[in-house]
Amino acid sequence: MSLLDQKSPPAPVLTRRHRTEIEGLRALAVALVVGYHVFSGRVSGGVDVFLVLSGFFLVLTLQGQLRRTGRVGVLATVSRTLTRLLPVSLLVLATTLVVSALVVPQSRWREIALHLLASTTFRENHRLVQEAVDYSASNAAASPFQHFWSLSIQLQVMVVSPVVVAAAAALLRGRTGRVTGRQAAVAGVAAVTGASFAWSLVSTAADQQVAYFSTLPRLWELGAGALVALLLADARPGPRLAAALGWGGVVALVACGTLVDGARLFPGWQAAWPVACAVAVLLAGDGGGRWGVHRLLSLPLLGDLGRISFSLYLWHWPVLVLYLVHTGRESPSAHGAVAVIALSCVLAALTTRLVEQPSTRGLRRLRPVAALGVVLACTLPLLGSGLGTVAWLDRETARVAAAAADPAYPGAAALLSAAAGVPVRDPLPPPSVVRDDWPRLASQDCTVQEDPTAPGETELCVLGGDDSERRIVVVGDSHAAQWIPPLAALAEDRSWQVVSIVRGGCNLSTESEFIEEGWPGYEECVTWRAGLVPTIVSLAPDLVVALGTRTGYAPGEETVPPGFVAAWQQLSDAGLRVVGMRDSPRHPDDVPDCTAAAGTDSTACDIAPSAVYTEGLLETVAPGLPAGVDLLDTRSFFCADDTCPVVVGNVRVFLDRQHVTATYMRSTAPLLAPRLQELTGW
Repeated sequence: MSLLDQKSPPAPVLTRRHRTEIEGLRALAVALVVGYHVFSGRVSGGVDVFLVLSGFFLVLTLQGQLRRTGRVGVLATVSRTLTRLLPVSLLVLATTLVVSALVVPQSRWREIALHLLASTTFRENHRLVQEAVDYSASNAAASPFQHFWSLSIQLQVMVVSPVVVAAAAALLRGRTGRVTGRQAAVAGVAAVTGASFAWSLVSTAADQQVAYFSTLPRLWELGAGALVALLLADARPGPRLAAALGWGGVVALVACGTLVDGARLFPGWQAAWPVACAVAVLLAGDGGGRWGVHRLLSLPLLGDLGRISFSLYLWHWPVLVLYLVHTGRESPSAHGAVAVIALSCVLAALTTRLVEQPSTRGLRRLRPVAALGVVLACTLPLLGSGLGTVAWLDRETARVAAAAADPAYPGAAALLSAAAGVPVRDPLPPPSVVRDDWPRLASQDCTVQEDPTAPGETELCVLGGDDSERRIVVVGDSHAAQWIPPLAALAEDRSWQVVSIVRGGCNLSTESEFIEEGWPGYEECVTWRAGLVPTIVSLAPDLVVALGTRTGYAPGEETVPPGFVAAWQQLSDAGLRVVGMRDSPRHPDDVPDCTAAAGTDSTACDIAPSAVYTEGLLETVAPGLPAGVDLLDTRSFFCADDTCPVVVGNVRVFLDRQHVTATYMRSTAPLLAPRLQELTGW
């Protein structure tokens, strides 16, 4: 007997018999997703099962149309997909938006609005890819819409596939027979699946965070399900093989989230684990006799859970995230976890019964164009809410820029005795835009410099002309970039040119001070650092400004990293002057969230200087510094004698737990000017 007892003809006709074991597989997948999210925060592999099933049923649907009519009705197919997915999705999005407005601090409203727009248009995976490569988004909390990334991938494929298949069918019609057409479909799907898997391996190795949410590296998972439908949907394994496949797939799937760190490894070859599990269960089907896994997966309880799996997947994540935001916890308590799961199940059951099933039946009675018009019209209020929020936040940002010269907002100057007694005002930036207040200069020109002798590229941003009296190079990570606004303010008054060479997480150093080996971006950072000193020397600057110390989150953690000193020595050997800026404070908690909970008038979010700075550090290391290198003590820019406040001179100091707002940094220019003059003489 062959490995698979084929009961279908050489060119099988796919059937759409009801398979209760697939409902059970859906139930298992969603239970794993919810359970792992709530109790451990790990990736379970359940989403990968849903991707396989999407590819499997997509082929059954398209093959069925071709068998009945010889063509694919693109509009009808897309309409059928959207009328099934959008009503529930829009309900969850709208409800999440309303609750977020009540629970989430204003400082995160822009994130909420941008993720809402991305999820409503089923581009959430692209949004997460953008955030994965955007250093300014690295401190963003999990979005309550984040889980729409997988649904976005599925919908993108489901909308594009009918168009591709319809075009292919039209080209083949009248030229080949059914078998040849099917062979072309198998070859095409196999080619796309293989190419996607190969790209998944390459892109995961290059940048796993980006690959995780991208469509192309995930396409092979849908392709695996599609190939099962094309080649093996009507295959019937023998009882023993079916039992082994079924139980092996279920047991391995349950173990996947425990044994594989999917959050750091998927979607490379490790994602083949849950994909193979799903394929094994599909192949086992209802075989295996009395020992088959279908007897477990076909239990009524699992069938009920499988029927609400779509709604449960959509509800559980915002319920979990908003619960954590409301309680201020990083993980749910035991009672909280049970409550999150129970509420999610209740919402899913009600949504399936009262929204998903009635809306699907009602919309499918309409013509495809009318049904599409209805569901797309229902997205307009959500799109309007997202776009309106972003527009309002942009106006708030413009208001902050306009108030930069207002004497009622002196910022760091209020730490000087001469600036005491400033009347209290609502601090700037307002909470709604404080996280957007990064050091960006609209008037600077940026170019990418490629080094022909080494891989990689360096971005140089220039403020001021080449005929300026002085050239200052600011180099390093985001903590070094914080000094661009005050230096730019001084440059405008003193005819200086400011050149910035900035890369998130990377510094002027001979060693990695932040990004560890094996982390995404590590190799790129190594390459960037390797070409840094030659680039700086070629610019012939009058002064190089870099980060001088690195503060930590606990007393005594401030250090002058050895790699900093080694890099300074190279610049000193080239005859360049270097000023190392003492690092700004770092907080144990997110500052905007802290002030939202405690109030801006409270001192609960302030920290003591001793919790940030190492006493006597600068004096200790000064004798060993290379010639022409000085450390500038900026402690007084952020702290009074006994406290480092989070609001100074009516200006918010921090945009997260460690980065200083550009508005506050601009206000340090009057404090920075005399200190630079002491060191440089100009």
